[in-house]
Amino acid sequence: MLIISSGLNRLMIIFVVFALVGCSSGGSTLKNTQTIDKLKIGDKVVDSSWEWEFLRGYGYTTFGESVTQSVIWIVVAKDHYGSGITLMSENIIAYYFFDGSTLASGLMAGQNHWGNSGSTSNYGLRPWLNSTSPHEGEGFYNAFSPQFKALVLTTAVPNRKYDDGSTYTTEDKVFIPSSTELGDLDHDSSYEIGSVYDYFIGKDRYAVEAGFPKQSFNESYWTRNPITTGYRAVGMVTDSSWFVNNFSDFNNVGVRPVINVDKATLVSDKANEEGIYEIKFSK
Repeated sequence: MLIISSGLNRLMIIFVVFALVGCSSGGSTLKNTQTIDKLKIGDKVVDSSWEWEFLRGYGYTTFGESVTQSVIWIVVAKDHYGSGITLMSENIIAYYFFDGSTLASGLMAGQNHWGNSGSTSNYGLRPWLNSTSPHEGEGFYNAFSPQFKALVLTTAVPNRKYDDGSTYTTEDKVFIPSSTELGDLDHDSSYEIGSVYDYFIGKDRYAVEAGFPKQSFNESYWTRNPITTGYRAVGMVTDSSWFVNNFSDFNNVGVRPVINVDKATLVSDKANEEGIYEIKFSK
């Protein structure tokens, strides 16, 4: 009887182990998937678990017809910031202030210091993208689904100050590219910040073009480059793909965000009809 009981116990253990393995790998959301690090540079991914309202008014306000849809991301680099897969939005997501700081007189006089963006005003691109104070409860990051937020890494983002070129880093979930990362290696009025994303190596200047979804023309959008000729000027990509600058407190320049996601993020093993891989979540 003892031998039979011992054998039955072993059989029960084997059965439980197989059951657990089946539960961990047999869910429908895990079938036909691969990790995102298997994708090629230039592939596109989308997470349909959340959507963004692409408002086209200055300062992210309503103007004309808006589009609400999932954000499409381009794989632009791998392990670029030490770890993770770097994704940049295919489209401009909004027009917004780089920094809307005010003087003691109350006049707008924004700064071109990415780390200080929004620190002395209610308008700043960095806190708006990351949904941090004073933009808690709103902004871009807050629109992410809880599942997608869990994939996004905190990135040590390299930066430089406009006046002396000294380096510093910020810890961001969401940020914007530098002109260097977009492939601009001519820095007459700014500094080299970071290194070129793999996606832009060898590409011509038209590769940086972007616009709002479902529109046929391109928009200007911010980089995080301070211009050395003054504390207010920030580098940007124009709608004709040239790197120029604008005042940081202007709210009519586009935003093209960048994030890093975990390399173990699951995506479909095949692209959909639009050529985009879909991010998948286990239950």
